[in-house]
Amino acid sequence: GEYGFYSNVNPTVDHPRWSQAHERRIGEMRSRPTLMFNGYAEQVAHLYQGMDLSTDF
Repeated sequence: GEYGFYSNVNPTVDHPRWSQAHERRIGEMRSRPTLMFNGYAEQVAHLYQGMDLSTDF
């Protein structure tokens, strides 16, 4: 892959070809800031505790 799997849930880590800081949802015209853990931080953050979310895994 072009970047780490766990980087996909971290909007501060850009994909090599585009930024992940903003997203455009289906059916919406405007982009919005991407939330950490795709908006599920409260439910899943503990699963990533101690991991470096910007590296390749």
